[in-house]
Amino acid sequence: MSKVRLAHAIALWLMLLISTEALAHNRSQSFSSWEWAGQQLTGEFTIDSRRATLLYADIAVGSAADIPLAERLAQHLDETVGATQAGQPCDAAPPTVLPAAVGWQRIGLAFRCTDLIEHHPVELQIDALFRYAATHLHFLSATHGDTATERVLTAQRPAIRLATEAPQSDLLGFIRTGAEHVASGWDHIAFLAALLLLIPGWKPRLWTITGFTLGHSVTLGLAVTGRIAPDASTVEALIGFSVAYAAFEAARRRALLSRDAQFAIATAVAGLGLALLLTDRSALSAWTWLACLLLLGRLLWSDSRRVGMTGPVLAAAFGLVHGAGFAGALLDIRWPADQLLPVLVGFNIGVELGQITIVLLLSALGATAMALWQRLTRDAAGLWPQTAATGLLCLAGVNWFVSRAILG
Repeated sequence: MSKVRLAHAIALWLMLLISTEALAHNRSQSFSSWEWAGQQLTGEFTIDSRRATLLYADIAVGSAADIPLAERLAQHLDETVGATQAGQPCDAAPPTVLPAAVGWQRIGLAFRCTDLIEHHPVELQIDALFRYAATHLHFLSATHGDTATERVLTAQRPAIRLATEAPQSDLLGFIRTGAEHVASGWDHIAFLAALLLLIPGWKPRLWTITGFTLGHSVTLGLAVTGRIAPDASTVEALIGFSVAYAAFEAARRRALLSRDAQFAIATAVAGLGLALLLTDRSALSAWTWLACLLLLGRLLWSDSRRVGMTGPVLAAAFGLVHGAGFAGALLDIRWPADQLLPVLVGFNIGVELGQITIVLLLSALGATAMALWQRLTRDAAGLWPQTAATGLLCLAGVNWFVSRAILG
């Protein structure tokens, strides 16, 4: 091995070792399902344990360990969830801790109002977690007989009106959620940026982004309808891998990587895959090992003069992974069969609108930066900015891949 190749390999291994846990693809979120009839309103609040630990942020360090997480959550919900009827608060029963799956917390809530809810609507307000995470989302489902209502509650819109004439679904709310999901997911934005570097021209780019949305929609629909049950840890790791792979593909097609650099990356990724394969996380290791082999083969045996997979095909393939990443936000709500279509359509419209907006902004920013660089340096090709952009995106993808694969 040449000294150059050895230096590249050592440098990349060091970068892998100092990788820290990245932002999750799924933003902070919680779920609740409610039923109401007569004067009674009952519900179950669900959140994963890791996000529930945010509730210890305003508790003194010495006393935090003395309060079990389930009890802390029940206390928080008692303070932040309420129901009112005609301006008067409904009587609240003490929250109860319910059995939950490993890694999750589930709390039972109940209210009794003065009059029949069918005759006098009730406003249910859920302010839980919003003061700890400004972008927190709460997915709510409420049923009354054969009628179901769904809402996405945010810090700006934390309440829902429960009434017999309530609309069946919040299409605009899910459109907004889809757009916000794209805008708040840095790994999602990084993947779009890598696709822009990979695909030149407006028409091919639009087809590529559409291919990404189609892939995104397929797995989201399959997961929400119960056809598939993706493993969250594996999906999150592979989302990071998709960013690294797309960035590398862009660098390869633009001839920005030397064979020495390719060999160094391949060596590091192969070693990482072997390390993961030897861990106890067998399910995750198998998937990440396959991903490593794919990248290793691409690095060692690819010809930079060949185009390889087209942009739409590549985007659709990784769109399948990204769609599975968001599916967890909807799986904990038992959507009625007749409400699945508005949920999926609304969310995917929002995703498409959000992606188009981000693509336009990134394209304008890239064109401006390139023009400024060319004016300042007289570098017509602009190879250095392209190399820096693809390198940073590839490094970010490797960081997400490694931290999520190892730390889960």
